[in-house]
This record gives sequence, C-alpha cells and structure tokens, in this order.
Amino acid sequence: MSQKLKHHVCRVDNENQEIKNVVVLLHGYGANGMDLLDLGQAWAPQLSKTVFVAPDAPFPCEAGGAGFQWFSLQNYTPDAMEAGAATAYPILKTFMDEMRSEYKVDKISLVGFSQGTMMALYYGVRHGEHVSNILGYSGALMGASVPVLETQKNLPIHLIHGDSDPVVPVQATEMAYTQLQRLGCHVQKTIIPDLEHGIDQIGLQKGGEFIAGVR
Repeated sequence: MSQKLKHHVCRVDNENQEIKNVVVLLHGYGANGMDLLDLGQAWAPQLSKTVFVAPDAPFPCEAGGAGFQWFSLQNYTPDAMEAGAATAYPILKTFMDEMRSEYKVDKISLVGFSQGTMMALYYGVRHGEHVSNILGYSGALMGASVPVLETQKNLPIHLIHGDSDPVVPVQATEMAYTQLQRLGCHVQKTIIPDLEHGIDQIGLQKGGEFIAGVR
C-alpha cells in the first residue's frame, strides 16, 4: 500500500541537537495522533535527544467524529480484528521504515494505547530487529498466528492495564503476557488497581521509566 500516514511531532529539547531516539505513539480507536502526544511532553526530561512521533491511524473512524481507527470494531471477534490488523500492518510498516530513514536510527520505541497497543504488538513481534522496546497500555496481542522469530528473543515489552477496564478487559493483558513470554520476549506487566480504560499517573511514571531505562 502506498497510503501515507499524517503524523504529529513533539520535540522539546534543542532542535539543533542530533536525534538519538525515536518514540512512535499509536493512538486508540476513534482518537488521533495528538491524543498521545502529551506523553512526549511528560517523558521529555528523561529522554534527551528524543523525538516523539504520533501518526493518525489510516482510516476514518466508523463511529463518526473526527477521529481515526486502525481497523473496524463492528465485528468484535478475534478473527475479524486480526484481519483488520493485517490490513493496517503494511501501512504502519511503511511509516516505521520512513521514520527510521528520516531520523537515521536503526531502532524505534513503540508506545500504544488500546487499539494502538494491538498494532504496536502486531508490528513489533514481527520486526524486533527494528524495535527498541514496546510499551502497551490497555491493549491485547492480536491473533493465534503470531510467528516465532529469533528477533523476538529478549525484546523488552511492558504491558500496563487497569483491573477495572470495561473496554478492553484486563484478562487481555494477562493472556498477552503469557503468550509473549512463550515467544521469548522479555515481558513485564503492571496491573493498576481500580483503573478503568486510561493512563493514570502510575502508568505514566512506570511507562516513562521503562522507555528511558532500556536505553
């Protein structure tokens, strides 16, 4: 596919400094790239010489409004969502290749929220050689057909989820954690009590520490 993703950029340090790290932020269903860009502002003190890039998902959200989706949720079955992720995957792959080329880096950190986490994991476990780490909030690992690859081994992944999430049940992260361990990833999880579908200060802090700590 030749579709190009519109994206938003956050860089808060000296723009003349050489970029060493790129963090790509993948938003959830019905949102847009700007929805997660504040994470860059929050984490910037821990991550110098870093640019945060947040693309809009490729498709207008079927629920209406000005937001976007990575894939449809009209059929909320694992097979249908995996097929949707497979459709968005080559578009995301092209975008990731473009970012590595533009900023002259070998690897990129991936951060996702909800449906964005699903896409981050879908891409990341297939291209571990190009991924520094994956931070996933309130998401899931798509599909039972995840390939077993050498590049998955020791890939750092941190999954964060609220135990009161009514949108994506916390069991999705528990299942992803187990499957990612079997794939050989270096995965950890944080389950936050009483948190619904969102990112709180605990998740923000732990996520920033994870992204910064594996540099």
